[in-house]
Amino acid sequence: MTIRAGITLVRRNLTRSRRHFLFSAVGLVVGTATLAFFLALSTGMRERVINRLYPVNQVEFQREVVRLFGLGVEVPARLDRATLDALRSLPGVRGVFPKQRTKFQAKLWGGRDVLGYQANLEAFADGLPPDLIRDELRAAEREVLGPEAGSGPCEAGRECRRPTYHEAFRDLGDVLGCTSDRDCAAGESCRGGACRAACDGEDSCAEGQACVGGECRARCVDSRDCRPGEVCEGSGASRTCRRLACRLRNARDQFSEDWAVLRGEVTPGTPCPEGTYCATPSVLASEGRCVAPIPVILSPFLLEVYNSVAATALGLRRLAGLEVMLGVRFAMLLGESFFIEDERVEKRVVRRARVVGFSPKAMEFGVTMPLPYVVRANAAFRGREEAAAFTSVVVVTARNEDIPALVEDARVLGLTLSPRSEEGRKAANVLAILTVVFALISMVILAISAINITHTFLMLVTERRTEIAVYRAIGATLWDIRGLILAEAAWVGLAGGAAGVLAGVGASVAANLLAAPILGRIPGSPSDLFVFSPWVVMAGLGCAVLFALVGAYVPARAAARTDPATVLTQG
Repeated sequence: MTIRAGITLVRRNLTRSRRHFLFSAVGLVVGTATLAFFLALSTGMRERVINRLYPVNQVEFQREVVRLFGLGVEVPARLDRATLDALRSLPGVRGVFPKQRTKFQAKLWGGRDVLGYQANLEAFADGLPPDLIRDELRAAEREVLGPEAGSGPCEAGRECRRPTYHEAFRDLGDVLGCTSDRDCAAGESCRGGACRAACDGEDSCAEGQACVGGECRARCVDSRDCRPGEVCEGSGASRTCRRLACRLRNARDQFSEDWAVLRGEVTPGTPCPEGTYCATPSVLASEGRCVAPIPVILSPFLLEVYNSVAATALGLRRLAGLEVMLGVRFAMLLGESFFIEDERVEKRVVRRARVVGFSPKAMEFGVTMPLPYVVRANAAFRGREEAAAFTSVVVVTARNEDIPALVEDARVLGLTLSPRSEEGRKAANVLAILTVVFALISMVILAISAINITHTFLMLVTERRTEIAVYRAIGATLWDIRGLILAEAAWVGLAGGAAGVLAGVGASVAANLLAAPILGRIPGSPSDLFVFSPWVVMAGLGCAVLFALVGAYVPARAAARTDPATVLTQG
């Protein structure tokens, strides 16, 4: 039997017995729809929720905690540069990113324009390396601001892009007061009452920097190559960036909410550059340096807590979405607290900050800033040794399979998984178990449909005994008859699988509509919980065809065993 003749027979038989085939495909539709629905849900939850909160190739470690009388006590091990170097040398490690929390007291105030009142809170902060979350912030920014984020007109000869929020999360520089090198971070020294990057020659500075007067400065062509609050000075190839000195009218001006007052004066009548302010080394000082506000990111969870708890309990204005917080400025008073004793007044410092993005990796009840800011502040308030010890470290691996071995190697270094990473592993395990359970349920439905297909095809084979005998009598082989029955079953499976996948898509749309009111109240939550990736569609179609073939196998064997002489003689 030729392929063309076989296709013609299959098409004719499907048309002739379409009612039987439709009834036999019902189970396949239900089973495939169930399978596709839950596989797409599992994929969506993993890619859009779990992997966003706990990326599969990233794991966070902290110093090992020993439970003693129900209390967590850290073992006496330091998470310092040596430990980070040891982690970098482990197999499969692609990147090591330390994190550090502030180790001193602080307050913050601001937000009147957005909240409708001035918030006064205890300030908690931690620092992240900008490289760790830059891609994540870029993706989140496109979700909030749209695909045109970052594009726009520009002046001739310069890069044709406007500044974007994810690019703002970087170290813009700051000058903190000091009395000795102990008050400065590693690599800095106390010069003229301020911490500066020390050098003793060109070789001691990083690439792109020059040693000027014992201080490493960035090379530049003009002031646009410098950080906010700096100017490019010098001549020829030796031009470098210098931070502008400034002066407030009096020390109390640094508590002002008027940005024109905060900008102070660089020279009489000339304030700090637009977007910067005059930051002093102490609340008692009126002279300082022009710096940009500290770029910070917030956790989406923080906005949900505010809307559902604080705004509800206190009758405050609810915030419509994350985007309303972008660009909001607030002040931080380092060294004062609502809960514990304040630092000496000459140690207290006022700094301004600006919200530039949102990330699940940000501190849940606080603000997250670029790591160098936290390291410098911890050194100023707690000394260089404390600033050299990190709170935790995020390790990025080349492959997901490298994680188990990495966890064991890190344990040798006195490190254990952080609570966030433990939660991620538990969430992934729960999702995997639920996926297996619902997949098994779908398989049971498909198995029942296969039994129904067996019954349908046995009935059809019985009805076609004479027809099959004629085929055999004119030369059709056993494989021709088997192939004919199995091809009909494959078409039934393919049609039932396609209808099932479409039904699963429809069910997912209904589920998203039902969940929308709940998800809308959770900042950063996905609008679509389902991902019908190609493998999900292929799995649905493949399982439907497979179970249809399994159900038709016995009838196909029975049809192939038909004896044409016996059947035609009886006829």
